[in-house]
Amino acid sequence: MWTLLLWLACNNAPSTELPPEGVLAREKMAQSLQDRDPSIVSQTAKEASVWEGKDPALDRLLGDALANVLMHPADGLRLLEANPLPTDSDWVTAHLSATMRSGDTTSMDAAWTAAGHPALNFNHPVVHQIVRRMLANPQIGPDMMANAISSCSLLDTQPQVGRKPLDQRVDPDLLKVAPMVGATQIVIGRPPFRGDPEPTSSRGPIYCSFKVLLNEWPTPLPKTMTVGLTDGVQRVFIDIKSNNGEAWAFATSDPDAAGRWLQATQLLGTPGGETAVRARYAEGLWNQ
Repeated sequence: MWTLLLWLACNNAPSTELPPEGVLAREKMAQSLQDRDPSIVSQTAKEASVWEGKDPALDRLLGDALANVLMHPADGLRLLEANPLPTDSDWVTAHLSATMRSGDTTSMDAAWTAAGHPALNFNHPVVHQIVRRMLANPQIGPDMMANAISSCSLLDTQPQVGRKPLDQRVDPDLLKVAPMVGATQIVIGRPPFRGDPEPTSSRGPIYCSFKVLLNEWPTPLPKTMTVGLTDGVQRVFIDIKSNNGEAWAFATSDPDAAGRWLQATQLLGTPGGETAVRARYAEGLWNQ
């Protein structure tokens, strides 16, 4: 790898048209980046590095390879930022991924904003967990970072006191119905287990401030878990416990909104349920 980096640093000739063998090397590297196997990308990058500095498209591929597959984000960013192409989605994704792998939250925020995405809190503690995962796995892209920040930012806002009691059986339709009642975001989490890998391990669940994220309704059910939704302005959380293998809602942050959410879940299970839910909750849970 050090040999490859030295070749890249020393090949800075002015841009010229690539010879056929350079075009072939560029095409081979582009193909290897589809699967992102480090052993293959390392070889194609080594072959393409002979023409580094002579073709912007090749340099962008080299930048992606170095930053996001071979895990040298600083070297990859140098090439990506020297050959910007913000109208190209591949360059945008490679650049975002490289800034995230760099661990520099200021650069992450700047690149994210420049790409036209809604604001994210790159100072959230979960960011460094995702950086470690990205450095360990070339298949991970910006979506994991964005989803983790967004999900943890919502889950962390669950009030720790003042919850109101509930007592109703629930099922996975609680998640299915949420978009039909105006949810712009849904989150599900549970308390950490003693056997969970450490947050620094780059594996296992993603840790938010108080709970770990779940990707879907869990089977088997944990002892307790939390589901939450927001319409972009207001939010509601429902705490659920396992009772003889069944899921029971036992507390909520907003009894009125939670009650409507639970009613919508029941309505969904009736004939024509989805149409009825969308009609009844067309204005959302907080505008009834």
